[in-house]
Amino acid sequence: MDDRKRLGIFIIGSALIIMIVIAVFMYIFNQKQKAANQAVIPAQTEVDANKLREEALSNKPETQYAFDAAAEANRTLNSEDLRKMALSFAERFGSYSNQADYGNIEDLKIFMTPKMQDWADDYVANLRQQGKDNAAYYGITSVAISGEVNQFDDKAGAAEILVTTQRREMAGTSEAKVFSQNILIVFEKIKGEWKASSATWQK
Repeated sequence: MDDRKRLGIFIIGSALIIMIVIAVFMYIFNQKQKAANQAVIPAQTEVDANKLREEALSNKPETQYAFDAAAEANRTLNSEDLRKMALSFAERFGSYSNQADYGNIEDLKIFMTPKMQDWADDYVANLRQQGKDNAAYYGITSVAISGEVNQFDDKAGAAEILVTTQRREMAGTSEAKVFSQNILIVFEKIKGEWKASSATWQK
């Protein structure tokens, strides 16, 4: 009889211990699961934000911006528009290398007056000839820092923008030379469109 009581007490005690262990295990598991969920949410949010940003950038030209060619064609450019145009022109005009075959100036010809286009053809021809005579690498990069409107007369179709640039010049294996230089860009309005008639680097 005593043996049966001891066995019963042992079984009951073992069952209680097992239940306690299970309860503790479940509690710890739940706490870890909550912590894991809290850690995953910010990470997933960041991933979703990055994905949304990438989709927005990739879809922007096709879905988020509708270019109205007629409206843009009829819109009159103001001095600020021309200043921004001068900044872009200066950077492109002042960045070239003999290995790139001076394509930067060729690309800008659509923004030039016929007179400046002729000048550009002669200028590029001279640069290419110099490149043949000198096989060493030569390149210069320009970054527009600011632009100042010296003149803007929409009725007369005349404007002057002074652009401040920072330039980095590389010649052969020599150390790069960094310096500031201004460029004066003169615009003329031809048949309703502003075109660059000259671009002169200032000393």
